[in-house]
Amino acid sequence: MPKVKIYAQRKIQNYSHGTMLKIKKIKPKIGFIGSIRQDILSDLDFAIKNGFDCYEIQGLGVKFDLEPKIIKQAKEICSNHISLNLHAIQFLPLCSLIPEVSEGALRVLKKEIILANKLGVKRITIHSGNKEMPKREMAVNKNFEILIKNLKEVVKFGENYGIEIGLENLASERALCRERNDLLRVINSVKGVKITFDIGHANLTNVKPIDYFRKIKDFVINMHIHDNDGKSDQHEAIGKGNINFKEFLKECKNSNYYGPFILEVFPYQNMLKTRKILLNLWSQI
Repeated sequence: MPKVKIYAQRKIQNYSHGTMLKIKKIKPKIGFIGSIRQDILSDLDFAIKNGFDCYEIQGLGVKFDLEPKIIKQAKEICSNHISLNLHAIQFLPLCSLIPEVSEGALRVLKKEIILANKLGVKRITIHSGNKEMPKREMAVNKNFEILIKNLKEVVKFGENYGIEIGLENLASERALCRERNDLLRVINSVKGVKITFDIGHANLTNVKPIDYFRKIKDFVINMHIHDNDGKSDQHEAIGKGNINFKEFLKECKNSNYYGPFILEVFPYQNMLKTRKILLNLWSQI
């Protein structure tokens, strides 16, 4: 074999090997979600002091909006240090059969997008709402129809502000988007909508979290991390439940998903413990 050809092959092999090493060494972006929205400044202080990469502003709180001075302080704290996500108010019935209810939820969600824009947030997590008459197929199909219609408007509104919408897979058996096929039904019907994948919620379905993720991974822009026993939504630290996180994180790496991984465990010490375990598992892959 000519020397030039051998050299070229070795160069390709070395480049490929070097690329694989670089991929393996990429650190995941890890953050956490707050307990209530009004704690944003103290949460950000904790995030900075403990070297977190991102922070997800909680949808719960006394009121959903934030004062201008709080927004200004939050942006100053995050500048060049940490990225922000926003979790919209959880209980917005965007799919409600009652027009006044679903239309009201849509109006509030648009206000959430405007708030996100003020904060410099680029990703919002939203919920679908519940099946209002779960035993009646016609009513459930109508819930889907209303959700899809409203989501199209939400995505378009978000695009005007440069904000992506991540629809979360939920835990409740009544939730419209709990099962993988139901989530995909919506995702495939609304151009531009993305997914916030909650591994703990996926573990409550009849599909393994890793298999759930494999079918939706091309749409995932955010991820909620917590553990459970497969029976209830416990929000435990990694290792306290039955989810195979090492196998799952390997799939994330193979899929070039490096974060954000948003820890949804409480209180602070559990966040630190879970991050340590996650990083340890990541380094073993």
